[in-house]
This record gives sequence, structure tokens and C-alpha cells, in this order.
Amino acid sequence: MHLLDLKKDYHVHSNYNDHSPQDLSVERVTRYAETIDLDTLAFTEHVRKTSDWIPKYLDDIDRIISSGTNMTIIAGFEAKILKDGTVDVPSEYEGHFLIASFHTKYYDKQDWLFSLESAISLPYVNVIGHLGPEESFDLTDEELIEISQLLKSNNKTIEVNAKYRRPPMKWLQIFKENNIRLHLGSDAHSLTEVGNFSSITSLIEYINN
Repeated sequence: MHLLDLKKDYHVHSNYNDHSPQDLSVERVTRYAETIDLDTLAFTEHVRKTSDWIPKYLDDIDRIISSGTNMTIIAGFEAKILKDGTVDVPSEYEGHFLIASFHTKYYDKQDWLFSLESAISLPYVNVIGHLGPEESFDLTDEELIEISQLLKSNNKTIEVNAKYRRPPMKWLQIFKENNIRLHLGSDAHSLTEVGNFSSITSLIEYINN
């Protein structure tokens, strides 16, 4: 059984995007995380194949790691799952910690399932982020069991996401029953959201009990 550790936040953003505060620097996030006693912090900035800021972003994280901290700091990305089943990340950065997430609506369950299953099968994807159904469909228990089997065979982690309160409880029940690896992600876009999992207390209690 994979318990959720509240000292670890595997999904944090910084100011290397266009919708977070400009003062949300890598250093500021790190220092805040230290004050709330996190022991693991993963920077997972939104990325596209066309992103040109990646070297500076990675340099900022490397500099913080080199300056010394008691935390484990992970340099990573969050990338969009595309309709063809690929993930929108430059190939030269596929070796970094990578969350693959849906960020657009598909409106078609079979298209969505194809893209998800393809993304799970990609060897360089580590985590499936904020996973949940669209308004127009849900998954059957059988479909969730099939996804669980694919997650397990590909050694993937499902994120329990504080921003979107996902996955839904029914999905988590099946993931728990099938012993799927789980971890916490705040999906923070501000300092006070870093390491803050108060919105998903019920999900955490269910997994950890």
C-alpha cells in the first residue's frame, strides 16, 4: 500500500509561466517550503515543445540545490497529453521528472481513453496528473481496473491533486484496491498553496487508513 506523505509535494509551479505571480521565483518557493518543513519539493513547470525558457529554469533549480537545502528538490515539468497520445514536451528533456496531464476537453470518451492509455505507455512519463472524468462521461469500474493494470505494468504514479481535488473518490477506491502508486501534488501557483493539502483531507484519510 502506497501511503500519502504530507511532507512531499510533487507538483509545484513557479514564475516560469504566464499565470503565476512574477515574484513566485524558484528560490522563494524553496525557502517557503523549508519553513513548512517539506522534505521533498518537485518543480513541475508547464512546458511545451516550443518552450524556450527551459535552460534558465533548470539553471535556477540547480543553483538552489547547490546552495544547500535539507530538502530533496526535483527539477521537472508538467506537459499536456495530446490527442495523438503523445505528450507536449521537448524530446531533449524527456529524462526529467514528468507529469502528463489533460488540459483540454476531448468531449469523446474513446478519444480520451486512447490518449490516456498511450501516455501511460510512454517510458519517459512518470506521473499522471489531476486525473478525472470530463462532464460528459465517467468510467466504469471495468475501465478503471483496465487503467489500473496499465498503470501498474508501466510503473506509473497517479497524483492526488489538491487544486482539482482529483482523482474522484470512486477512482481512488479502485486505484487503492489495485495497489497503484500514489503521491500528493498541491499544483501550487502561489506560495500559500505549496504543501497545502487541506482541500483533499478526505481523500488523504481514505488512502492512508
